[in-house]
This record gives sequence, C-alpha cells and structure tokens, in this order.
Amino acid sequence: MRRLLIYILCLVLTAVTAVADDGGTRSPFSLGAGSCDLAQGGANLASGDAATAAYWNASRLARAERFGFTGFHSRLYDSDVAYQYFGAVFPTLDWGSFGLGVFRLGVGGIEQRDADNVLIPGELDDNRMAFYLSYGRTIGGYDVGMSMTFEHHSLGDYNSTSSPGLDLSAGRTFDFKNDHIDKLSVALVGRNLVRPGMELVEERVDQPTAFDAAFSLALIPSVSRGHKANFSAAVTKVDEIDARFSAGLEYSFHDMVSLRGGVRDGKMSAGGGLSYKSLTFDYALVDRDLGSLHMFTVSTSFGTSLAEKKKQRASKREAEFNNLMNNRLASRNRNMIADLVEQGRRDLDEGNLVEADNHLDRALFLARSAGVDTTGIYELAIEASRRLQEVTDKQVYGRYMDSAQVRFDGGDYLAAAYFAGLALEKYSNSNEANEILNRANAAVEQSASREEMIVKQLISADSLLSYGRIDEALKIVRAMHEYEPDDERIRSALKKTEFEYYRNMAGTAFSAGDINTAEKAADSALILFPEHQWCLDIKARIGQERKRLAATDAQPRTASRQPTLNAELLKEVRDSYETARNLFEKGDLAEAIGYWEKVERLAPDYQSVRQYLVRAYKFVGVELYGQNRLQEAVDVWNKTARLAPENEEIKDYIKRTENEIRRLEELSYESE
Repeated sequence: MRRLLIYILCLVLTAVTAVADDGGTRSPFSLGAGSCDLAQGGANLASGDAATAAYWNASRLARAERFGFTGFHSRLYDSDVAYQYFGAVFPTLDWGSFGLGVFRLGVGGIEQRDADNVLIPGELDDNRMAFYLSYGRTIGGYDVGMSMTFEHHSLGDYNSTSSPGLDLSAGRTFDFKNDHIDKLSVALVGRNLVRPGMELVEERVDQPTAFDAAFSLALIPSVSRGHKANFSAAVTKVDEIDARFSAGLEYSFHDMVSLRGGVRDGKMSAGGGLSYKSLTFDYALVDRDLGSLHMFTVSTSFGTSLAEKKKQRASKREAEFNNLMNNRLASRNRNMIADLVEQGRRDLDEGNLVEADNHLDRALFLARSAGVDTTGIYELAIEASRRLQEVTDKQVYGRYMDSAQVRFDGGDYLAAAYFAGLALEKYSNSNEANEILNRANAAVEQSASREEMIVKQLISADSLLSYGRIDEALKIVRAMHEYEPDDERIRSALKKTEFEYYRNMAGTAFSAGDINTAEKAADSALILFPEHQWCLDIKARIGQERKRLAATDAQPRTASRQPTLNAELLKEVRDSYETARNLFEKGDLAEAIGYWEKVERLAPDYQSVRQYLVRAYKFVGVELYGQNRLQEAVDVWNKTARLAPENEEIKDYIKRTENEIRRLEELSYESE
C-alpha cells in the first residue's frame, strides 16, 4: 500500500505542469519561471529578463548589465503545493555572464497509512528540485549560451538525482534606429540535447529533447520615448509531439509600469509590473488545464552597469596610455635636446661657431617648449652667439672694406663712400675706413661734373636692371640716394628698382609654392606702384592657390565624416586604433601615426585619435627640426594645426621655423 501511494504521488507531481499529449515525460518545471515571462505566454525567449535566462534562454545572459536576483512564487491551484524559483545573474567584463536558476516544487504534511489504510504516525514531505548552471556571452555579434541541468526528487525516505542535462542556445539582436522600430531579437534554444534521466523506485524516466525558436520586436509606439512595446512570438517542438505556438505583448510606461498579455497552447495569460529604481514587482495570472495560477515575482539589480564599467575601463586605459605617451615623448624630447646641446658644445670647442649657434639656439627653443631647465643651455648659447657675432662682424667689415676699395679704385666714389660708411658702423674707430671715406668724399667734391656722375650711375643701374642683376642695381641706387636723397631721378630709379626686386621675389616664391612669401612681396610691390596689373594678376593667382589648398585639405576630412559606421567599418576602426597603440608602446611612432591617420579619416571623433595625432605630429616635427630639416618640420606641424587650429604652441613652432627658413634663404641669396 505504501509503495502504491508513492507511485501515485510521483505521477501527480510529474503531471502537474505536463502539456496535453506530451506523454507526461516533460519535467514539471517546463511551465517556466518569472511572472513577466509567463504573463507573455513564455514567448519572450529572445528578450526576457536575464535573471530567469538560466531556464528560458541562456544566451540572454550575454545582455546582462548588472548583478541581478529574482524570486518567484506560486501555489498550484487550490492546493498547498508550492512552485518556486530563485534566479541570479553575475555579469563580468571579459568572461561573459554566469547564471543560476533553482526550482522547487513541493508539498509537506502528507499523512502516512499502511496497507490496511490505517494511519501511521508521522508525515511525508515531497520535494522536487531543479538546478540550472548557465553561461552566456557575445561572440562575433551573436549571443550564445549553455545550461547544465539536473534534478533531485525526494519523497519520504526515497530520493533520487537525475543525470545531468545540457541546453544550448543562440541569439542575435538587430538595431534599426527607426522612429518606431527599435530592435529585433531572435533566438534558438535546444533543450535536453544531453537528456537527463531520473530513476525512482526502480523506474527511470528520461526527459525529451525540445527546441524553441522565438523572436521579439521592440517598438516605440509614441513620439514620447517613454512609451515602449515589445511583441514576442515563439514555436516549441518536443520530440514527436506537434509544434506549439505562443505569443505575448508587453507595453511599458517610462520603465515604471508594465502591462502584459499572452497566449500559450491556446491558454491565455495576463499580468503587469511595477518598478521603482532597482526593485521590480511582477504579477501574472496564467490559465492552465486544471485552472488558473496566480504568480508573483520580486526582482532586483544592483551595481555599476557593464556599459559604464567598460567606459570607465576604456577611460582608465586612455589615461594610462596618455601618460605613457607623454612620458615617452618627453623622454625622447629630453634626449634630443641633450644631443643638440652636446653637438653645440662640441662645435663650440672646435670653432664651428655657426653650427654651434644653430644647435644651441634650437636646443634652447625646444627646452623652453618642453619645460626643461634652460640655465646651462642659455649660457652656452650666449657664449656661442657672442663669439659668432665677433667673427661675423669682422667678416662683414672685411667685405665692406673690400667693396669700398674696389669701388674707389674703379672711380665709383659714391659707392666707395657708402661701403666705407657701412664699415664704420661695424667698427667706428677704424682708421682704414675713415681714410677711404674721406678720400672718396674728396674725390666726389673734386669731380668735374657731379651731374655727369649721377647720370653715369643711373645708366649703369638701369643696364644692370635690364639684365636681371637686380641686387647690384639696388645697391647702386641706394648708394646714390644716400648722397642725393632729394634728386627726383634717383628717387624714381630707387622706386623702380625696389619694385622690380619685390616683383622678382613674388614670382620666385610663387613658383616655389611659398604663397605666403609671394603674397607679402606682391603687397610690397603694390605699395610702390598701386594697381599695377602684374601684381594684381599674381595676387589673383595666389588667392586661387589658397582656395585650392583649402579644398584639398578639407576634402579628406569631409569624406571621412560618416554619420554612422557599419559593423565591418567599426571593426576596422577599432583594430587600427589598437594596432596604433600597440605600435607606439613598442616604440614605432611612424607606423603608429599611419594607423591613427587611417582612424582619423574613417572616424574623426573616435576616442582620443586626434589627441594622439596632435602629440605625435608635434614630436615628429620637433625631431625633424632638431635634424635641421626645417621645411619638413613645418609641413608636419601644419598637419597638427589643421587638427588643432587653436594650439598656440604649434603656431609658435611654425612661425619660428618659417622665419628661420626665410633668414637662411636670405643669407644664401646674399652670399651668391
């Protein structure tokens, strides 16, 4: 009699949630868990709460953002049989999310009777437990999950534990970014792919394999973004039983109030939920074969979301990399400055004063920009500059004296006096210069015809001008103007010669692509002869060239500013960004810049790419500057200026280097 009672109770508990025509072989926990899920007919497999995902669809764990717990309770019909579930989800940053689900179906206080139906002292407890250990993560855009399951059944002195089972699931979410369609989620779940079996009182029952396919469509039904709707549908196939369908709908207001309804196997369900901060209460009324079930769920989530943690980690990584980049570039700057100082000191000792002055001047400029102590560098630079100035003054004085003597010997007394005066500006107590000046002045005064000399010099200057020897012509007319500033012919010749000088400079600079110098020279020429057609023409050409350069500079950036990036392009951007960071950490700055430039073209606002490029360009320019590759340094700094037009430091670098280039060109031109 007692054994018969045991069999009856086993059959009742096994059939409590069995679906009609399924042979009674499915687990009594196949009803599911969670008032939110059950109110929608269990159709929201693809988008339900992560805390119940251990049972419904483990791949949903991949979407979990916070630690969460849920507790579910129901009384089966009018009996004392409790149907309960506890679920938990534990998301991690790098290792996916872990889930735990525990079911309990049980009743206590069962009377014991013997074979003659005589009451026996003591009571029986019947408890059935199910355990789900789950894992889910996103791989290549797909959410995948698995659950290891087993059940334990105890009845009085009898108990049994099932063999483990295995569920596998996969899903994917598609974002639409539409005014009324938010996203579509799809899922496929395979249950009992490894079938668990339980043996109780020498009888074994294996659970059947089942498959679920489902989708959920998240809608935005109102212009107000606070209203949301979610429509779900699913189909379930259990071994040799016909497929069954379920569908559900959820409508929520500002993530606080939710209304739900659904249908499953032709049976209706409904419910609702209230949420406040991290606490949610859900209720479901589910119609089943033996009547209606009232179900209650309390859920909570806490902790920082994974999205925020990822953002914080990314910010931390960016800060660490920024610090690394700053330190490495600063270290390389210091090394470069030290090399320049050492070269300058060596040149100073060897008497190479021009090179010493150049190296120390650049070292001083870079040290000030980098915030390095300049005391020692400044003293060396002053010493080099002083010694160089002494040598330069002697050389210039010698050239002036040579020119004065040659002009005097050639009978050009005005020019001789002019160059002798320049020599006296260098060494005012020079007896030699004073002697030539006095002799030249005396010769001019004794000249039979001062007018003849002026005419002769004007003809000479005009002849030189016609042969393109503009600088020589300019020296002659300037010397004449020094002595006869009021002579209208000399003023006119000076004006004409200076105009030709600036016009020649503008044409040469424009041909070389130096439109800034060309424009300044053209402006200087226009001051002398306003509305001169040649000057107006070259000014127009300069304006066209500026527009072309501006369009060339702007076009790549415009083309690269794409409003959105598809998944493939976004992956390319991420890979290039990380490759650049890794290359920089290995010390390969040039290669890193190439990948950062690619990121800047594809996604200009991606993370810190512009910040990295600005600093990298700045250092490369500094390196080129230290190597005396001045124009290349300016070209690189111009890239920086386009990315960070407000950066005053870069503007100073460009201005100083361009002035240095111009000064070197003038010195080179004069030496010729």
